[in-house]
Order: sequence, then structure tokens, then C-alpha cells
Amino acid sequence: MSRRGRRAWRVEIALLGEVTARVDGRPVYLGPARQRCVLAALAVDAGRLVPADRLVERVWGADTPRRGRAMLHSYVSRLRGAFAGAVSVVHRSDGYMLVIQQADQPVDLLRFHALRDRARRAGDDMGRVAPLTEALALWHGEPLTGVSGQWVERERDRWRQERDAVEQDLTEVLLRLGRGEELVAQLSARAAERPLDERVAGQYMLALHRAGRTADALACYRQLRRRCPGSCPHRHGGSPAATPNWPPRRGTDRRAGGGPATVRDTHRRGGDATRSTLGPSHDPGHH
Repeated sequence: MSRRGRRAWRVEIALLGEVTARVDGRPVYLGPARQRCVLAALAVDAGRLVPADRLVERVWGADTPRRGRAMLHSYVSRLRGAFAGAVSVVHRSDGYMLVIQQADQPVDLLRFHALRDRARRAGDDMGRVAPLTEALALWHGEPLTGVSGQWVERERDRWRQERDAVEQDLTEVLLRLGRGEELVAQLSARAAERPLDERVAGQYMLALHRAGRTADALACYRQLRRRCPGSCPHRHGGSPAATPNWPPRRGTDRRAGGGPATVRDTHRRGGDATRSTLGPSHDPGHH
């Protein structure tokens, strides 16, 4: 019981996968897809007032029915009943606000953002690993599974990009900490999925070099240059990498700061476009 005599519920709302909710570990029946979309539209702004018109647009888009507001009110009422007091949906000033009274963040998307921001504020790379790893562990497949619409598609695409950035930030940190060999398999798959992403390519080449596979790293570099001679578009809008000098020096150390000039420089130039959110590098190879 809380200090005010009300029960302290444990609420979890998942958006980074199938749209679901749990109260004290038990699943909440959220009703049809449109009703679950109402919950998602409220949950992304949990604790903030969302105008009714904006909620209607999120749920129905261009196909808003004539009685859209009345239907929205009906869905909100049903959600209140489904949560049985564990969650409040407050109606005020021509809008609705999802209110959940608990210490930790109940919405996985908002927890993901909080962990990402904590990593950005961390003073060193060791302090960034745990929050970035925890943030990625919140994902369970395609976000907003089970609901559809124009707003859903836009959010889904934006959240995927945010996840990709956090994934690459974590890889960047692990590479700066001297890791590499254990990253090769996942970076190989990532590079195959995003063949024109310079940051991913640079990370993959550096991981190969750290694993003692410098010949494979250089072959990967040549392949990248053949695919995009002169410049290579970066998926997240980074500037093209300048062509590094060849050939790499022999006998270069493969530890945290080491790498053939070509591999190391490509990794840095590809990473600079999106890595800056994590603060200054602690790579001993940076001068």
C-alpha cells in the first residue's frame, strides 16, 4: 500500500515489440487494434497532455471517422476499465494524459530514451556500456506490432533509426575499449543489411583487424570502394569518408588504439557523423 492508502501497482507498457501491458506481472486485455493504438498514442507522451485532435490524427490519420472524438472517448473509457485503477487517463483542457504513479518508467520506449541519454552523460566509455546494453535489451521485435496506420509507420521508422544509432554507439564504445573479435559475427550481418553505411563498414573492418583478420578487413575496404567510388552515402546522413592512404603499415598493434591506417581511419571518419552524442573518445589511438 502507498502512503495514501492506495495500492502501489507495478505497471509495464511495451511498445518496442507487440503493444502489450502488464499490471503486477499479469497481462492486461487491451481490446481491438484501434484501442491498443490509443494506448500507444498516449504512452509515447506519458505524463504529458496530448490534445484530442492529435490523438485522433495518430489513431485514424486521413481516415478519421465523422465521430472520431466520440470513438476516442469510448476507447479511453474502456482502457480505464481494463487497467482497473492501476493507470489513470486524465481528461482536461480538451486533451488526455496518461498518468502512472510509480518510481521507475513504465513505458519501455521512454525507458529506452532515458538509458540512451544516461549513456550520453556518462563520463567514460566503461560507464556507457551498461545503459546502452540495457536500452537495446528492451527491444523485442518490430515496434508497435499489432497496430497500424500512418502515424504508426512514421514512429516505427523513427524508432528503428534510434535503435540503429544506439546499436552503433555501443559498438563504437566496445571497439574503443579494445574489443573486436566477439563483434565480428554481428557486424558482418549488420554490414550485409546496410552495405552503404560507412560507419557500420568502418566498425566491421576494425573488428576484423582486432580479430587478426586484417586481410579480410582490407578486402572489405576494397569492396566498399568498388561499390561507391569517390563517396559512400551514409544511412544516417553523415558526410562521405575521404579516401585513406594505402597500403597499411605492417606489424600494427591490434589492441584498442591500433589498426592499419586504412581500417582505422575509415572507422573514425565513418563514425564521426553519428558518434558525437556519446562525448569525447577514449580511444588511445586518438591524438
